Amino acid sequence: MTVFRSINQIISILLMCSAALLITVLYFEYVLDLKPCKLCTWQRVPHIVVLFLGLFILTNNSFKTTLCSLCTIVIFSGFLLSGYHVGVEYKLWSGPVTCSGNNLSTTLSANLFLEAILNTPIVRCDEIKWSFIGISMAGWNFLISFVLSITWSIITIYFVKLYRN
Repeated sequence: MTVFRSINQIISILLMCSAALLITVLYFEYVLDLKPCKLCTWQRVPHIVVLFLGLFILTNNSFKTTLCSLCTIVIFSGFLLSGYHVGVEYKLWSGPVTCSGNNLSTTLSANLFLEAILNTPIVRCDEIKWSFIGISMAGWNFLISFVLSITWSIITIYFVKLYRN
């Protein structure tokens, strides 16, 4: 039982990392008024999904291997998405055409639609709005997601070996 307790502690730490990342980006968005681009918003989804899956892992002993595998896949997809965003920021490849933050309704009249377009701030995916020690927010997400991916993989391998024997 001691091993399960320590594994659950590691899973709790991983969940706290994802939660801290989400709290940080929400702080930047709502307190510091640093609006996210579309890719930034998409990068939150894997961490949210992992939080829900991880909480289920901690509260239910069934399907631990399957759920840990899902967490590994989901957080790895977040790692890939943040890597894609870093590449867009450093102009290694182009980002999505829709990365402008526009959510305008097509039910407006032509004049109101034009006015809404002109008054909508554009948040570009290829511009770095904030960085710390030369690493953008997408870069930090890339690094954190890399470490989380490796750790979730190790936990998944542990459960696969445990339940195989």
